Amino acid sequence: MTEKGRNKSAIITLIVGLALNVILGGAKLAAGILSYSVSVMSDAFNNMSDAAVSIVTIVAVWLSSRAADHDHPYGHGRYEYIATFILGAVIAMVGVEVCISGVQRIITPVDVEFGTVVWASLGASIGIKAFMAVFYAVRGKRVGSDTIKAAAVDSATDCVVTAVVLACALAERLTGTHIDGYASVAVAVFVLVFAVRILKNTINRLLGSRPSQQLLEEVKKLILSEPAVVSMHDLIINDYGEVNKLAEVDVVFPAKMSFIEVHAVCDKIESAARDNLGVKLCIHADPFITDDERLNKLRTRIEALLIPFGASAHDIGIDDCKKRVALDVLISGDNQPVNEIVGIINAESETLLGYGADVHVDYI
Repeated sequence: MTEKGRNKSAIITLIVGLALNVILGGAKLAAGILSYSVSVMSDAFNNMSDAAVSIVTIVAVWLSSRAADHDHPYGHGRYEYIATFILGAVIAMVGVEVCISGVQRIITPVDVEFGTVVWASLGASIGIKAFMAVFYAVRGKRVGSDTIKAAAVDSATDCVVTAVVLACALAERLTGTHIDGYASVAVAVFVLVFAVRILKNTINRLLGSRPSQQLLEEVKKLILSEPAVVSMHDLIINDYGEVNKLAEVDVVFPAKMSFIEVHAVCDKIESAARDNLGVKLCIHADPFITDDERLNKLRTRIEALLIPFGASAHDIGIDDCKKRVALDVLISGDNQPVNEIVGIINAESETLLGYGADVHVDYI
């Protein structure tokens, strides 16, 4: 799906949700007025607030589809993350409100008495909200939108809360036992857990978190599928929206390849990444020297020594004028013994060449 098609599909999905919330809210408001039920009217205003949030998310998704400009050279895709954050905050507020209400009901139990209109109204609400949750979930997965997925959670939350209210009212009518307060607190905890997950994920994406392992593996597979590529390292993917990923990577080619040949392969890989993965990739080409016996021996020894640490080395070079060895080391994890690794490399360089080593450490 193209970026334009994805954004259009996302906006249509949110507009359908907006229309359903407005219709549901209007129907509940009418039922509440006719039955003089404050609870139904309150639920109607809750649907109207959902509709207001839907308008905010529609605007945000529309803004995210705007093309890059002078002030925003990487596009406006992160507007969608802001909309997701707003939805997460709304879900959290619902959770807090339900929790407070539940605690109050535990302290001071209240008899629940619903009339036919109220039962019908809340029952219809459960059905429509359940449909909206499924609708949002399917469409959100199809277009890859965290905002729509969050809207699915919001609808599912409303559905569960209303279902619990009706179930507790039914239990009270049959047994005379007040359990609605305890059930509300349990639901609130459930809602808040989902809200925190949404907020945490959105904040991480706005701050610039590690991309998904699946995307990393797909980019690696694409690059290494080229026969001319020896290896790759230092892959960095920056997230500027669901369909706007900017990446850079160092790709190793045989030093004997001509500049024109390397450039052609880089162009091919970059085009494939853009067309197949939606990733705008920039490649830095590194030469791989194979006809220097000292370098080959040093490279082999260092790579073998780094295996137990789960680390790897690249850009290994020998400077005979300065009598130094220079290299970069990639280390996975935060608790690796960096000083020990650097010491081992220095010792090996001294043993094989009598040279010291300048080691630059990168973390992956």
